[in-house]
Amino acid sequence: MNYTGSIIKADYLQRTRSYAFLITLAISLCIAYTFVPAPGATYTTVRVGNFVGVYNAAWIGYVTAIMTSVFLSLIGFYLVNNSIRKDIDTEVGMIIATTPITNFKYLLSKVLSNFLVLLSICTIVFAMSIALFFLRGKGFSFEITPFILPYTFVVLPALFFISSLAVVAEVFFGRWPVIQYILFFILFNMIMAEVTTSNDAGMTLFDPFGVKAVTTGMEEFVRSHLHKHLQVTSMGFNFVAKQDIKTFVFEGIQWQPAFIASRFAWICFSLLLIFISSKFFHRFDVKERISIKKKKLTTTISSGLITGDIQLAALPAITPAYGIMPFIKTELLMLFRKGSKWFWLVNIGGMIALIFAPLLIAHQIILPVLWFLQVSRWSDLATKEKTNRVHYFTYAAYKPVSRLLVSQIIAGIILAVALAFPVLVRYAAGGNLLPVAEIIIGAVLIVVFAVFLGILSGGNKLFEILFFLLTYCVVNHIPFLDYFGGMHNGLHYTGFMLMIIFFLVMMSFALRKYEIRHL
Repeated sequence: MNYTGSIIKADYLQRTRSYAFLITLAISLCIAYTFVPAPGATYTTVRVGNFVGVYNAAWIGYVTAIMTSVFLSLIGFYLVNNSIRKDIDTEVGMIIATTPITNFKYLLSKVLSNFLVLLSICTIVFAMSIALFFLRGKGFSFEITPFILPYTFVVLPALFFISSLAVVAEVFFGRWPVIQYILFFILFNMIMAEVTTSNDAGMTLFDPFGVKAVTTGMEEFVRSHLHKHLQVTSMGFNFVAKQDIKTFVFEGIQWQPAFIASRFAWICFSLLLIFISSKFFHRFDVKERISIKKKKLTTTISSGLITGDIQLAALPAITPAYGIMPFIKTELLMLFRKGSKWFWLVNIGGMIALIFAPLLIAHQIILPVLWFLQVSRWSDLATKEKTNRVHYFTYAAYKPVSRLLVSQIIAGIILAVALAFPVLVRYAAGGNLLPVAEIIIGAVLIVVFAVFLGILSGGNKLFEILFFLLTYCVVNHIPFLDYFGGMHNGLHYTGFMLMIIFFLVMMSFALRKYEIRHL
């Protein structure tokens, strides 16, 4: 029996039929549409000095390829890094553990299913890039080669590496998803920093995303044809005055055999990582070690119980409580107790950094990163009942929306505001109250965003992906995604954020009521 093929097919179908995948696919298409700015746009994505290429097939194909490699590598890890965990939660892993399939073949099947999921998104983005040529590239003939070659040599090996890295992270840090997120966040930023700043030609061979070879080729093309020694100063969304931009006709790059060999080497390195990880794979032997303290139990039986003489009048009266304070307290306890208790040392360290770091850095960089570290706490804020299969009871309780859901939102906001408390105090002490209001609004926004996406998708994966993407963008100072006043201030901005919060809250309530009615 072909166990590997069955696992790949089942895993792929399960992922692609989820709401999280469909929504991620829709968001990917929207973002891919911005890879090639419209003629009147005030931003650039790839720029060599102050030069951008005219919208011919070569420029659109190469630009969309490197942007896709970075973007899908960025969100792809968070989209596919729960494949083994899903087998554990559904107890399918126990069945797989009894089959003859080896650890290496099982992990390889997970890598291939991850790769197929990312490849599906890549295929749609590839089609979008061709559509962008016919939309933007007026006056140029269409050529398919400038699209196929960069996507083949740049994007596909990068996606295979990310697919393997997600499985390796699950093998070694499967019980600590937050650690996986943090380590990948650090690794991704280190690689991208080296790719964008290094002038070493050998970096093209050690870039897993394949971006450096294309940007270096663009620089050499400008140097040889325009006789200007410029570097790629922008790879992302960079807002710049349109009159400062000049154009040139880009004709593609020469693919060096060493670079092509390095792309195959990255695939082999990914397989080597899987082989090493298979030696440490638990094969679903995940018994929890519970230390049981033996205590002497003293049983006392009153004479009244022996004789059956129960005084009903002596029992305390039943007093109904319809408030939400007990719910808020319970939700807060669950938020604080989620994950390892030692991780709170990291949170406390972040709050200390908020005290002593320069105020602008604390607000714009440390605070969003500290909030992102709580992603696993907020992602299942409104979905843990379904995950633990107790929603049949909670939805049948008295006013589950206005009591339970509201208490979950309030508990999440209290946690976010508590983490941001040092910055709030520093702004308030300086008499600057507008940033205080904007940070609190940002705390409310990110919590209701988590609740909305959780109810909409029925899981936590979609919020984790988008929250990481959002955090990465605001840390890199992309202004239109600022949700906590780090780069904006003013009443217009505050009013716009309040409108978004109102919309998300109303939609969350409506979706939860729909769920309850159709339970």
